[in-house]
Amino acid sequence: MICKKCKKEIPDGSIFCCICGVRQVSAEKKSARRARPNGTGSAYKRGKTWTAVAIVGWKTIDLGNGKKKRLPVKRTKGGFPSKTDALNYTLTLRGGKSKKEKVTLDALYQPWSTSAMLKLSKSKQTAYKIAYEKWRQLAYTEISQLTIGALQEQLDEKAATFYPARDMKSVLSHLYKRAIAQGDVASNLAEFLVLPKLEEGEKNPFTDDELKALWKDYADGQTFTGYILLMSYSGMMPGELFIAEKGMIDWEKQTITGCGLKTKKRKETPLVVADIILPVLHDLCEHSKSKMLLDLNRDYFYERFHETMRRCACRTGHTPYDCRHSTATALALADIPPSVIQKVMRHAKFATTQRYIHVDAAPMLEAVNKIAKEGDSHT
Repeated sequence: MICKKCKKEIPDGSIFCCICGVRQVSAEKKSARRARPNGTGSAYKRGKTWTAVAIVGWKTIDLGNGKKKRLPVKRTKGGFPSKTDALNYTLTLRGGKSKKEKVTLDALYQPWSTSAMLKLSKSKQTAYKIAYEKWRQLAYTEISQLTIGALQEQLDEKAATFYPARDMKSVLSHLYKRAIAQGDVASNLAEFLVLPKLEEGEKNPFTDDELKALWKDYADGQTFTGYILLMSYSGMMPGELFIAEKGMIDWEKQTITGCGLKTKKRKETPLVVADIILPVLHDLCEHSKSKMLLDLNRDYFYERFHETMRRCACRTGHTPYDCRHSTATALALADIPPSVIQKVMRHAKFATTQRYIHVDAAPMLEAVNKIAKEGDSHT
């Protein structure tokens, strides 16, 4: 080969000319190191791991003689296995989210359930925990990828009636509001979910024959039936039974305090345990193996309730809430003053109590005839 400068012949493949020393092959240009944009953070290796560094602000220090200097305020976090992981985390250090972080319903629920949700009532917390579990199938999908169709399908599948569906919608709405505040999504899709129709059908208090059948069932050794009798003679709601503890019972005063739900009146007013139901309450406390008065989960309780209704040949359609309506109706038929019934039911207004009193035509006719006879005696 010929030297490109002195034109002398030199050995083939020479990098430098052996005569004039000029380089014959151009040196490969090294690629310029790409610098990260200002403010995006950096990373350095410390031992076997990498540390993420982010500038979160600036401070000015006085050097004296009228001179000042601006210095960066940095936040760091170490322990990353690679430089890439450390650099991805710098956005989190600056108050954002890392590139690899997926915002899911579960990622939103965990911090919310240990902060804002704890400010709600215990009953509402329980309801929301149950409702969230019904979203579990979609809980790990990125929230920005969820659609109204997928959410509505899950709601329809897991909650066929109004109130469970309402709880599902409410807890989802809380999570979407949190996501909107963080800039993860632009709108609250929970607002567009359609709930099942609220069926406010007529309640069915137990008849005298049904109550007799329940007492016989309890006497035959069916301890669970005691819970139905307790609710029917005290006005206790199913939700109150689920959270009632043995320690809430004052045996001397025959009251249960601390399990009231929904309204301030019910929370403050103790449940009164009648003499007839006091031995049943003792039996239920001995039957429960935990501190709770009822140590069954919600699903099994409802299963046992409907099983008892069939065994006692009660009318179809009874629900645990009918027990509370039975209390108000029985008190009304026993000529108990309305103000006392209102106190037993723990209602703030008697108008609410009236919705729990169900009387059929026979006692109504008897009452009218009684008034008529009294009227005749004065004429």
